[in-house]
Formats: sequence, C-alpha cells, structure tokens
Amino acid sequence: MAEEESGRRWAVPAAAALAVLTAAGAPAVWAWSLDEPVGGWLLWLCAAALAVAVTASLPLRRWTGGGPYTGLCVWVVLLLTAVWGAAFATAQTVHTVQVRVHEPRSVPAVVTHCRATGQLPVEGGGLGARTYGCTYRWSVDGQEFNEERPVGDPYPDGHETRVWLEDGGRMVTGRPSLLGVPFWIVLALLGLAAAPYFASRLAGQARDADLWG
Repeated sequence: MAEEESGRRWAVPAAAALAVLTAAGAPAVWAWSLDEPVGGWLLWLCAAALAVAVTASLPLRRWTGGGPYTGLCVWVVLLLTAVWGAAFATAQTVHTVQVRVHEPRSVPAVVTHCRATGQLPVEGGGLGARTYGCTYRWSVDGQEFNEERPVGDPYPDGHETRVWLEDGGRMVTGRPSLLGVPFWIVLALLGLAAAPYFASRLAGQARDADLWG
C-alpha cells in the first residue's frame, strides 16, 4: 500500500507539468515557426515543466511497469504533436494571410558587389552552373542597411531595384503563397480535432494504470 501511494503521488505533478508544457509550448512553437525569438519567461517555463514531467515520470515507470508506461508516453507524444502541430499550422496560416493582404513596405535599393559564390553539384559528382550573390544597399529613416542575397544572374554595379522590408528595416526576400493556406488550415483543424481524442486516451491509459487510485 505504501509503495502504491508513493507511486501515485507522482501522477499529479507529472500531469500538471504536462499541462503546463502543452499550453506554454504552443505559443513557443508559434513564435519559432515565424522565426521570432523564443526566450524569457516562456522558455524557462517550458524547460521547468519538461524537467518536472521527466523527473516525475521516472518513479511512475518503476511503479506502473514497462508496458503501461510506454503506452502513457505514446499518448503524451501524440498529444504534444497535435497541439503544437496545430499551433504551427495556425501560425503559418495567419502569417501568410497577413503578408498577402497587407503589402509590405518597399524602398529603393542599389545592387553592388555581385560575385560568384560557388557551383551547383550535378549528378555524378561534378559541378554545374555557377551561383551568384549580390549586396543590396538601402536606407530607412537615415539608417543604412546592406545584405548579401543569392541571385540567379549577377547585376552590374549600381543596378537599381526595390526591396520589401519587414519590421526593423530588414529585407524580405519573398512572400508566402496563398496556395499553402488550405494545406495549413487542414493541418490545424486535424491537430485541433485530434488533441481532445489523444487527451482522453491518455486519461484512460492513466486510469487503466491505476494512477488516480
């Protein structure tokens, strides 16, 4: 009896840590999917929740045995995949619509210092067409920017063009296609539909393992 109570007492912190990790991980995945920095309290919260979940799961493995523990881990992985996958797909959908609906700011730019950067590999181990990179120079509110980007063919020095800008004045090299929106919407809906199912199966597996007494 004492061993059972000792094992079960780890179920509550493990479940709480999993809930926090699932909820905090979703906005972290959202930010990561858009190449935004993930740090501060959110990163520490995810790390702490993961540490607690792993620590609490070790006594549960000894108490439940290999088979039930493996089943619990499978449903945990599926639940996290569904929730975080839905967050990733939703972020891509929202970002694509925002970018396509709102034309990004553009400014004049000058292309300089085009150079060969390498050669494309070809089948059989040889080298094919050359690859090129050019430096784009532009200014925003008096601040100068420059960035080297790959190009199909080199431009003459002083070639004038326009570049799209993101927040902060950095260069945007491309815009996502609206053709991807239905794909991301389907993935997001699948994740949102699957998450409650996986959560219920996880809870059922925990009951079968007699974690709640």
